[in-house]
Amino acid sequence: MSRLALDIDPIALIRNIIGGRTPDPVQSCVLAEIGGVESIVCYFRNDLKTINERDLQILREVAKTHFNVRCDISEQSVKKLLKIKPDMVTFVSNNKSSITHPNFVNIDEYFDTLKDYIADLRVNTIANSILIEPEIENVKNAGKLEFDYIEFDVTKYTLAENLDEELAELENINSLSAAANKLGMGVNVSGSINSANLGDISKIHSIEDIIIGQSILDKALAVGFEHAVRDLISLM
Repeated sequence: MSRLALDIDPIALIRNIIGGRTPDPVQSCVLAEIGGVESIVCYFRNDLKTINERDLQILREVAKTHFNVRCDISEQSVKKLLKIKPDMVTFVSNNKSSITHPNFVNIDEYFDTLKDYIADLRVNTIANSILIEPEIENVKNAGKLEFDYIEFDVTKYTLAENLDEELAELENINSLSAAANKLGMGVNVSGSINSANLGDISKIHSIEDIIIGQSILDKALAVGFEHAVRDLISLM
């Protein structure tokens, strides 16, 4: 059964824009876990526009569920995360087009570098993952590097323009998730997932974490994090 994962970057972004200490992503993490979230996700950007090092250190102490930190493919980021020791590190593209949702990685471009970083993470008992576009060649390349997990950017599915396109993308995610499992990799998904499409994607049994940020925040502003999380879990 799929698990709901909270992406807390939108909360950190609002805090940083307003200035001060609120809204507090750490407090949101606690409330979301009370509501039933089973994984906390954030993006540790080099420019610190969302989560900062202090946030990471406190979240590492406070989070009771799975703590998954996305980061750029850089020695600086990896070294810092080796000290903080999250449960998982997910590599994302160094090319930034969105503050809160990172871009998928071209594995060919970083193949040798990723191989070294995966080894560093394994020595420190930190699981590894990578954000990729759901295409078979990407899955095969991730398998060659023996990633523990892959994360699919499913934006093509969630933003499909018609039902035929939506169904085709959903079937593609389903088949590629099964292929990843056969290669020994777990599968997480992210990308504009909300209450309208959560039910269908959660039916894919080979998907573990469904990562949602903005749509939980939108609902939480009205009903609170605990209730927002529980309402989404009821759709899974």
